[in-house]
Amino acid sequence: MHSVFHLLLLSSLCSSVQGVFARNHKGRLKPVQLVEKRRSSDSLDDDASPFEDPNSNLLNYIKHRARPYRRPVLHLDEITHIHVRASLYQIVDLDQRNNLATLSAYFDVRWTDPFIAWNSSDFGANVTFVPARWVWKPEFYFFHSIQGRTPEYDSEATAEVMYNGTVRMFVPITSRALCPINVKYFPYDVQNCSFNVSLYIFKLT
Repeated sequence: MHSVFHLLLLSSLCSSVQGVFARNHKGRLKPVQLVEKRRSSDSLDDDASPFEDPNSNLLNYIKHRARPYRRPVLHLDEITHIHVRASLYQIVDLDQRNNLATLSAYFDVRWTDPFIAWNSSDFGANVTFVPARWVWKPEFYFFHSIQGRTPEYDSEATAEVMYNGTVRMFVPITSRALCPINVKYFPYDVQNCSFNVSLYIFKLT
């Protein structure tokens, strides 16, 4: 009983002392609190200052200048030069009876888009990578293929872009193509299969 009474008395005295201290220093505490609050706000503003990322600036520059549905020429009578190089991964299957070869390969495709060229000294970079959906892409056919046109560009693919506007993409394909097979001299036979690639041609009228 005495212990409980002492605790209650001590708690009451502490509350009284805090109340007296707060009344006597009411005017002094407020400026200090305001200063601390102001300092805290200033520090948050400093931390929130925007960080300029040169690569992000370059990507935004390209995104706003790219024209994915327009042939990349400044004048309609200009020619767009497309460079295509084919490389073979492997021969998946060779169907002698039907003269068909199933190939796994890729096209290394390059062209120039003057709309997305930039001054390398302005962004500190000579090359970057952007989503392929941002840029114009040539459409081409793989002749002798029973599937007709080559597969569409992967919507999630990336394109390599140089500061001078050169765009480069790798287009993987798996295609069944006609390939005359002569096994007369088997096992010393050599098979030669030719495949042609053609691009769409836009004629001005």
